[in-house]
Amino acid sequence: MKIILGIASLVFFFLTSAQAQQYRYHTIFIYNFSRYIEWPANNADQDFTVSVLGKSDAYRDMLDLAQKKKVIKDRNFVVRQCSNVGEAKNSDIVFITRGFRAKPEDIASLQGDGALVITELDDIQTKGSHINFITTTDSKLGFEINGGATADSGFKVAGALSGLATKTY
Repeated sequence: MKIILGIASLVFFFLTSAQAQQYRYHTIFIYNFSRYIEWPANNADQDFTVSVLGKSDAYRDMLDLAQKKKVIKDRNFVVRQCSNVGEAKNSDIVFITRGFRAKPEDIASLQGDGALVITELDDIQTKGSHINFITTTDSKLGFEINGGATADSGFKVAGALSGLATKTY
């Protein structure tokens, strides 16, 4: 019995560690997305805010990146951890991590607020996020772009970014 518990603990540790490690890559992707997307409104006098809903690992990694990069689109790079959708209002990017329960109407309200919504959902098309992280068939991190949702929200996605997407809808 102790052996089974020990093995289960190791498996849990490695799975948790792998997910935490993966968020480092998510933050780099998100930072680079901001460079290849044009926002519909220019809020040059305000901070460029990235809000994270969900996993604290994702927030910590994004905060580390913000402390290193300091600026996005000539604006101060600010990161917030939010516990609900209402706290994420007035963000430029909202990253909804796996496990956070966001309803399609929550995502729609964030989009209506002018935020680029990035998720880790199982079905981007029905949930309506702009960009969604996925695991590719060869177990690598990829992303899909919801072209309809980005266009409807007024975002202009550079062709170079669309070309790198694993899937585009």
